[in-house]
Amino acid sequence: MPVGLIVFMELVGALISFLIGYYAMRAYRTSSSRELLLLYYGFILLGLGMCLRAATVGYLILMRVFEVYPPLVKSIVEFAGVIYSAMQVVAYVLFVAMYVLQSKRTGEGEVAFAAFPVLYFSFFNPFLELVAVVLLGLVTVQSFINWSLRRSGESFLVFLGFGFMLLSHMLLLFIAVENSLLFFGQLAQLAGFLCLLAMLVKVSRGGEE
Repeated sequence: MPVGLIVFMELVGALISFLIGYYAMRAYRTSSSRELLLLYYGFILLGLGMCLRAATVGYLILMRVFEVYPPLVKSIVEFAGVIYSAMQVVAYVLFVAMYVLQSKRTGEGEVAFAAFPVLYFSFFNPFLELVAVVLLGLVTVQSFINWSLRRSGESFLVFLGFGFMLLSHMLLLFIAVENSLLFFGQLAQLAGFLCLLAMLVKVSRGGEE
């Protein structure tokens, strides 16, 4: 699978993450909902993490083009991978906190919101991916419960968004077995981001009417 394609998908994902953060902040300024503030910080962290990963892989591509192979390149990539994974986990902890806050406010009716390939796979820490799966599993279950109670389009988009993100990390757990799962995991992540972006745009437009 072309590394350039994966980098492009990372950058698209980062852009969508920042857009989600933008709309979450707009909604927060209107409603002062702490859940939306947590959503904002979570997606800004995810976007920054994806930019970090894309920049690091871009650096590797340049090293390959110029046939320069610094001795510490593997350590640099692994360190960047740990930072990226940690940023993801912190973001997902914020999403869990968002639903914990929401659970205290029920009834308010708010919407909470290889050498290169081998080196690239260093970004994926199986332990941290498993932690991400557990955290996203909690968020997905809670978003499903919210949708089953409200039956609104917005809550369904939230459920789909976090559901796709959960699927993405479940696929990434097995990329050591099948490399193509990286591509499908990225697609699932983008689909999840687009669902959440659509929800926030819908809520934002509804608030302006």
